[in-house]
Amino acid sequence: MPTLQAGVGVAPFDIPEMPETGDETPLVARAMILDDGESRICIVSCHCLGLYGPDSESVRLAVCETTGLAPEQVMVAATHVHSGPPTITNDVEERLNIVAHIAEAAGRAARDAMALRPARLGYATDHVPGISRVRRVVRRDGSVVTLRRAWPQYWNWATDPETAGPEDELDDLLTVVRVEGEDGSPLGAIMHFACHPIPDYFGWAARLVEERIPGLTCLVLNGCFGSVDTPFEVPMRGRTQRDQLPVLGDILGYRTLELLARAETSDDVRLGVARREIFLPFDPRFSESETSRGVLWAEAVAAGGAQAEVQCLALGDVALAGIPGEAQVSFGEQIEAVSPYALTRGVGNANGSWAYLFSPEARARGGYEPDPQFWGMVGDEGLSVILGAIEQCLTQMRGGDGV
Repeated sequence: MPTLQAGVGVAPFDIPEMPETGDETPLVARAMILDDGESRICIVSCHCLGLYGPDSESVRLAVCETTGLAPEQVMVAATHVHSGPPTITNDVEERLNIVAHIAEAAGRAARDAMALRPARLGYATDHVPGISRVRRVVRRDGSVVTLRRAWPQYWNWATDPETAGPEDELDDLLTVVRVEGEDGSPLGAIMHFACHPIPDYFGWAARLVEERIPGLTCLVLNGCFGSVDTPFEVPMRGRTQRDQLPVLGDILGYRTLELLARAETSDDVRLGVARREIFLPFDPRFSESETSRGVLWAEAVAAGGAQAEVQCLALGDVALAGIPGEAQVSFGEQIEAVSPYALTRGVGNANGSWAYLFSPEARARGGYEPDPQFWGMVGDEGLSVILGAIEQCLTQMRGGDGV
């Protein structure tokens, strides 16, 4: 007999002197708990830049304390909003204070989500062009340049005759998961899209959806967004950055509402969860750089790399593959290629973030992000290690080993 149950919750971070992001969007934790009678899982979406591995575990444990769930049943993902609190910083006191607020909010949201009720679940997808683009372009001399968002000096580079094209193919697929009550009314949603949300059109869109459907909680999950940004040239008749916010946010929000309406749901949904502990060796050049001297990375630098986790969730025919960092956009295709599920989406900054994750080929072509002296601390084998763990998890879940 179908036994799917679901609950949702949302709670503000309540960080003193920071009631919302710099884009005036909500700083909140959103939680969704699903139970099919055999497996129970919890997804927590934290509206922040990212969480250092141990900090993400602190948030997860706060959820476990309020719900009684085991850590392996909980996925904590950060949306990567840049106008929120500084969660990736060497200021230990400031960081831990912020994390404490995020953890407390996540615990409250998850506690509210424990009020389970009979539910149905389904999903819909569609491409949404024009609100994201690959920000690394290949020049005809073979070099790769990262176009820095809406900075004037790069406005014409994408169409410059010396630009051959983007480094990877863009993933502009919007995936919306609909969770509804027995009466068919929307209860919760998951909005998945891949982009650096600058400005915070993710938060704008989620708020729009929640305002249009009172009582609904809309979780935000980012994808393989390491090399994806909002439009670079002067877009939309000169609008840039904050001026783009209502335009980009409305497009994403209303398309999410459309897909919510189109999603066909069922109460016969099988859930699953699997996880693998992994080790991500650091690039030796990063370990020798000044960036590595900060306390944030000290333990990992001393160990030669990061202890991390790959976690995958199954929601019926949809699989969510957690990635502990910011993978370049083409990694999403690699995940799809090894997945036995009808639809598999990578979830960036899941259960911690170890910054940019690039292929050896992308690093060799140069550019800003993969520079091992900055945010490209994970070595060349990082993505292959993560992909291998994801494939194992997906295979395990498809074989019926849920938690």
